[in-house]
Amino acid sequence: MGVEYRHFLLVNDSNWIPQADTAGRIDAVLRKWELVDKPPQVINLAGGQQRLLRIDQLHESPGPGIALMYPGIVGPPVERLAGRSLFDCSPDERYTSGISLILGNDYRVQWSGDGFWFELTAPPTEAGKSIQSYQDEDNLKTLFAESFPSGPNTSPPSIKIHIQDFARPHIAWKGLLGYWRGALVIDLGKDLPIFAEEKHAIPSCAFVADVSEAFRGQIEEFGEFY
Repeated sequence: MGVEYRHFLLVNDSNWIPQADTAGRIDAVLRKWELVDKPPQVINLAGGQQRLLRIDQLHESPGPGIALMYPGIVGPPVERLAGRSLFDCSPDERYTSGISLILGNDYRVQWSGDGFWFELTAPPTEAGKSIQSYQDEDNLKTLFAESFPSGPNTSPPSIKIHIQDFARPHIAWKGLLGYWRGALVIDLGKDLPIFAEEKHAIPSCAFVADVSEAFRGQIEEFGEFY
């Protein structure tokens, strides 16, 4: 088994809505940094379910939600992104287990992992009425805890973040909401970078800036062991 690490770049803005070109803009950033080299698997998340789509079935808007699941890579681009490894390995041996991009109008609650617990204290509301989360969803291997059918006029949920003492030194974010409509998740698997033992912030500020520009939104970083 062993310890594995993944890193979330979250759009930390309750009013943010993905645009028709958001997925393409993020894809372009990933290819610029040589972090993907194959087409993604595309999953329709509408209705809290998961249905495979062909890449040519992507609509102009993500609607309630889509996930683009890219396979992992091996090689120096991983070190250019994440910095040196905790282990004695060459840049050619570095790898990712995969990269996931999740976009949509639906609000999604961040997954509670090792050291952090995201407690839903109030659900989203529409016209003053509480919205129930999808009951039958399968959450993409814990990339998010639950999601709510939402639109441009939906008021966001309220989340209380519980932090264990051992996890506090790793916090890189300043005002994490605990919910989002856009997330890029980089799974580094067992290839633990040095920064995983420090603040969970990607060493390459240029990459984070590129992702923020592509999302057209404020980014917060959140890392976790799993």
